[in-house]
Amino acid sequence: MFRWDLGSGADLRVLELRHAEEFLAFVSANRDYLGRWLSWGHTIQTVEDSQAFIRRGVTRYAEDGLPWAGIWEDGCMVGGLLFFPLEPLPRATEIGYWLGEAASGHGLMSRASRAMLSLAFDELGLNRVALQTQVDNVRSCALAERLGFTFEGIRRQSWVNHGRFVDMAGYAMLAEDWRRIKR
Repeated sequence: MFRWDLGSGADLRVLELRHAEEFLAFVSANRDYLGRWLSWGHTIQTVEDSQAFIRRGVTRYAEDGLPWAGIWEDGCMVGGLLFFPLEPLPRATEIGYWLGEAASGHGLMSRASRAMLSLAFDELGLNRVALQTQVDNVRSCALAERLGFTFEGIRRQSWVNHGRFVDMAGYAMLAEDWRRIKR
């Protein structure tokens, strides 16, 4: 199974059903922090909800080789990343991520995202990875730019969060961008 050492006691692991209780505990401890940007931060309330979330990732990983991964730091789950379904012809996907409040601001998501981008571009041969974030999610926009994603524009009112339409900032990285950044 996919496991990536991120250094400083942190690693990425493919989310499996056996992680459901730990994932639920993580979501519960970070509910308001995650829920500000991610609707599932409020809707994952039970072990069954957690299992259903993870099961989607397990299924997608089996279908297209793009894992949903948890981030562990010093043995505790502190966040995760996922890929949306693969678009086979353009060899493209979208990445999403989340991090608990206590783990934020220490470069952990940058390291984890680079590991997942390496998997996508170097190992799976993808051509494009997109990233979307609410325009007012300053930390997420900064991460996209720090990673080397290109800002492609604002998708006005393209998402609903807490019952209101929100604008999404669209970013993308191409395989050629990744090769240039890696040097």
